[in-house]
Amino acid sequence: MAEPMGRRFWTVWVASSASYLAEGLLFGSLPVLAATLTRDARLISVTDALHQAGWLLLGLVSGVVADLAPRLRIMWVANATRAVTAGAFAALIASGHASLPLVYGLGFLLGLAAPFFDNASSSILPELVGPAHFQRANSLTQIALAVAANLIGPVVGTALFVVWPSAPFWLAALAYASGTLVTAWLSRREPTPAALSERAHPVAMLREGMTYLARHRELRTLAAAVAMVNLVTSGAIAVAVLYVLQELHLPQAVYGLVMASFAVGAIIGGILTVSLTRRIGERRAVLGALVIFGLAMIVLGGLPQVVISLTAMAGMGFFSMVWNITVNSYRQREVPLVLLGRVTSVFRMVAFVTMPLGALLAGLGAHAFGLRWTYVLGGLLLVATAGSAIRPLRGMPQHGVVEPPDRDARESPRP
Repeated sequence: MAEPMGRRFWTVWVASSASYLAEGLLFGSLPVLAATLTRDARLISVTDALHQAGWLLLGLVSGVVADLAPRLRIMWVANATRAVTAGAFAALIASGHASLPLVYGLGFLLGLAAPFFDNASSSILPELVGPAHFQRANSLTQIALAVAANLIGPVVGTALFVVWPSAPFWLAALAYASGTLVTAWLSRREPTPAALSERAHPVAMLREGMTYLARHRELRTLAAAVAMVNLVTSGAIAVAVLYVLQELHLPQAVYGLVMASFAVGAIIGGILTVSLTRRIGERRAVLGALVIFGLAMIVLGGLPQVVISLTAMAGMGFFSMVWNITVNSYRQREVPLVLLGRVTSVFRMVAFVTMPLGALLAGLGAHAFGLRWTYVLGGLLLVATAGSAIRPLRGMPQHGVVEPPDRDARESPRP
């Protein structure tokens, strides 16, 4: 039986926070490094596209692995791989070998390990806490992600890069290694999942997860909606460094600070999401998040002023947190534990498959039409997506959040 919010949860939370910090350091420093090598939006966008390509190649495989192997073990192996990769890249930069091909290579290698960590860390939560605590646990996890990956990491990564270009990459390697050690220590007594001995061939297992998602109207609608969100936001992020430099006319050193406004909104969202969804219901929360996210994108493109843009980014951070906590908790309640790794991977595969495309389209669009129109058109697409999701999501809780009384009710797939 999972503990309410016990030692195992907090240990995993600490290890995950170290990983998020590493991601934030790279998020803040990689685009700035790319911008020192080229100002071509198309070439800069390739960095993010290659990073997201890992989901296209290994996203589904990682879901099957998450249901076959101990999930804590998957997490520390993925982090160990990322620690070695970031450390090797730091050494190359320190030796004066920085180049776009190396930046592309780092993004690609890190992207290959990311699906394994992400699926395992999301799927393990129901093993750590009971269903009544899913929203709080997801809120704490998302707050850690916002603070480490979107606030501290980018600011520190950008500042360190300006002083010593290899420093943020060394620090990212150390953060990944720290997460590895903590998770490896906890995984010593982790049992092997029942799926290893009870489930069918990996291909049949994957098909089972795909079938479950395809037959669940609300989950497949949420996956399609977040695919559109990721199409737009990955494009916005891919050219964000140029938006800061060319539209807001700010120096490279404050790129991380501008991105941190998103994290400030996300932290506030993490604090308020549980009470918000209990008041208005999960369906209204996710639909409202889509609409506000779209409007914020339109504001970024239409009114590129520092104060207005920072406010819009903070709003995007707030409602991205509302979306993430609500959707993650809903999926963890709805999907049986033995299927959660595969369904999560299929869900994220649908959601993430558009990210490399979004990054590339944003680079091409910004080059052809300008940065501002890239943001405006993306925002309009998100508003349209919210409208199309109103009817398919009517099965989600309309008022408050419905929690199952115990895990036994979740052990079998829905008929």
